[in-house]
Amino acid sequence: MTLLTTVAAALIAGAALGGALHATGNLRTVAGVYGLEGVVNEWTLVFCHSLVAGGPFVAIVTRLSRGRRVPRPLAESYRSPFLCACLGLSYGALLWATVVAYAAPFAFGFVTGDAYPVPFHHWGSFYALLLFGAVFGAWYPLLRSFFAGQR
Repeated sequence: MTLLTTVAAALIAGAALGGALHATGNLRTVAGVYGLEGVVNEWTLVFCHSLVAGGPFVAIVTRLSRGRRVPRPLAESYRSPFLCACLGLSYGALLWATVVAYAAPFAFGFVTGDAYPVPFHHWGSFYALLLFGAVFGAWYPLLRSFFAGQR
């Protein structure tokens, strides 16, 4: 059930992520990082990244729900779309800071030999990852309870 819920929430949040990247004119950069072009590659990579990013978020939410010394709003976030969306916003900001702002410039510098600014301020991806986290967080508890009721 957790895998199905994670995949479904990741696909919904991936559509929001891709839509935000498209709206800010940054969807092409996703495929460009891999040296690819085209709408199919862009959206395929967005959904693949969503699936990869969704797993750790679900692990965090699950861990918080089982913690003994976790504040109640965090422990209950797996049941509440609002609380989980708030946690997702934080997760989106963390993703941006670790992957886009710091890891990407080092990786690009290593591959190309050019110097990239650290932190790298790519604001289109910042807004898109905040949206991804909020959408994933809001949908995860809803889909979790839906799939639990289908058994």
